[in-house]
Amino acid sequence: MENYLIYFAKVNGLLILFYLMYVLFLKKETFFTSNRWYLIAGLVLSLILPLMTFTKTIWVAPAPISENNANFVPIIANQLEIPLQETAFDWSLLLTYAYLIVSIGILSKIGMELISFFNSIQKQTKQKESNYTLVNSNSAENPFSFFHYIVINKQKFTAEELQHILTHESIHVKQNHSFDVLLAKVFCGLFWINPIIWFYRKAMLQNLEFIADKETIQQIENKYQYQITLLKVVTHQHNLSITNQFYQSLIKKRIVMLHTNQSHKRNVLKYAFILPVLVGFMLLFQVETVAQVKENKTSPKTY
Repeated sequence: MENYLIYFAKVNGLLILFYLMYVLFLKKETFFTSNRWYLIAGLVLSLILPLMTFTKTIWVAPAPISENNANFVPIIANQLEIPLQETAFDWSLLLTYAYLIVSIGILSKIGMELISFFNSIQKQTKQKESNYTLVNSNSAENPFSFFHYIVINKQKFTAEELQHILTHESIHVKQNHSFDVLLAKVFCGLFWINPIIWFYRKAMLQNLEFIADKETIQQIENKYQYQITLLKVVTHQHNLSITNQFYQSLIKKRIVMLHTNQSHKRNVLKYAFILPVLVGFMLLFQVETVAQVKENKTSPKTY
């Protein structure tokens, strides 16, 4: 049990480190695609690195052995009966079970959302396109995508707005952003007690929107109208947290990023700042010291 708790603490510590490095050095940069892979790598490495250990061997001299065995006295076990002591209640085990119940509840909610999504599109009108399947839903409050599906209520938008939304959501579909959304949600279920993981997930979702906004602007003509479309759908909400939603991040931040100048190429070196932090973590926590006794080669004595 103790080993699991140590592993759990190390994973959460690494998640905090990756998030802080992102906030301090990468959040304001326009390397959105690189930021995406950085955030995914942060989740994966947080699970893997605590499992990697390095062994450091220290050689020690053997302890001297006394040649006089006369002083050795045999130890006789005490025959007195030792009264049994009652085992104290293990509160750590109770807390572990409680934690697992909450985690299972969050993961079950994800499964229910998946079932709810696929059930909701069964009776809807679907149109197969080259890169995605368009689902026209009259009950959809807000356009969203999930893997190769794009769900939208066509009656709420003009032809130009519809073009902007489909361009935006098709980028989510093409780049498999739903994988990032599900991965972040699963990590929230596993490490829900760590408040940083919820901020980490929010950062991942916002960055996905920055990617889609940036590539959408490059493909459409009327950039001003695209921003108006963002504002139009911001007041609507959607209940499924496993989907890529058109309004997902704060609209103000998305519009600011649309007008942010491209980051200088030399700023890409900021990604290297995480390396000394990871090296320090490995040296402090993942190095095991093993003592080895030197062989004492002595010539036999003749009596």
